[in-house]
Amino acid sequence: MKGLKFVLPLLLLATLQSCVEKKKDNYDRTAMLTNLGNNIIVPGYQQLAAATQALQTQTTAFTNAPSNQTLDSLKVAYRAAYFKYMAVEVYDFTPSQYMRNSFNSFPADTTQINNNIGSGTYDFTSAANYSAKGFPALDYLLYGADAATVISNFTTGGSAANRRQYLTDIVNELNLKSGEANSGWSNGYLATFIQASGTDLGSSTGMLVNDLSMELERNRRERVGNSLGYVGIVSGGNILPGALEAYYSNQSKELLLENLQQMKLLFEGGTGTGFDDYLNQIGADYNGTPLATEISTQFNKSILAAQNVPVDFKTALTTNKPEMEALFLELKRLVVLVKVDMSSQLGVIINYTDNDGD
Repeated sequence: MKGLKFVLPLLLLATLQSCVEKKKDNYDRTAMLTNLGNNIIVPGYQQLAAATQALQTQTTAFTNAPSNQTLDSLKVAYRAAYFKYMAVEVYDFTPSQYMRNSFNSFPADTTQINNNIGSGTYDFTSAANYSAKGFPALDYLLYGADAATVISNFTTGGSAANRRQYLTDIVNELNLKSGEANSGWSNGYLATFIQASGTDLGSSTGMLVNDLSMELERNRRERVGNSLGYVGIVSGGNILPGALEAYYSNQSKELLLENLQQMKLLFEGGTGTGFDDYLNQIGADYNGTPLATEISTQFNKSILAAQNVPVDFKTALTTNKPEMEALFLELKRLVVLVKVDMSSQLGVIINYTDNDGD
């Protein structure tokens, strides 16, 4: 009897687990992945590749003839490419794995940037240069001073030739890696992505849930929390404006909003099937409300909280800190819903680690 006392609960647990897994297997994940791949992911990389190609064109025009006009055109192209990147930063797996290291390790390491320009020698594959290249470095080079000074730095300033080459090398890498990711997804990997339709580690669903959770944590921590002085979810009390994304061009708020809208699009699948449909099909519940509805609502609350910050984030840290704190809390709630509730309902293991307590 003593042995049976322990066996029966285990058998019941195994039966319930089997029923849950069987129920989940009824959802057509292949259709969801087909929609996400064809209508959201691949178009995102296509648009980024086109934007970085345009950025390269405007960079060449500027370095050949630095002027207010060519600088303004370059800034427009930079902004367009940065915003297109927001749609794909989340996908940190083949063939776009580790793109974030090359594209968006912020804040910019201005000391390393200036040292690289001064020496004219640098290795962009080195981890020491992750924060000295990509969009954060462009932000510093193009917006780190008034337009007249920027143009002077690229024409008559010390190491002007090196500075022009450095700018060119940064943009060339962005364009090269964007093209490689676009080609990889369009020419073979998309089929592999769709076929990996399980929920185990290495499956496309598993990778998407992990990457969506990680990206939302980045929004909470790096795009907002660090500048408020948070270490994880514990406030240190000291504001750090320099920790903001796009600090020099003051586009932190707009980039966060674009990222949130793109992550919501990924979750809902646009006009096709998405994770919201998946959660609804398995009857995922959150305190009496469909979990899918709760997550979509929290996306909307987070977007609204960002919109409610009435000025740019750099200014708001001083003049509108309560609104920034409110935004942080909404982003924190969104992370928990995806990382904890969504992942557990879908049977996906979160396989990245952090120490900030969510």
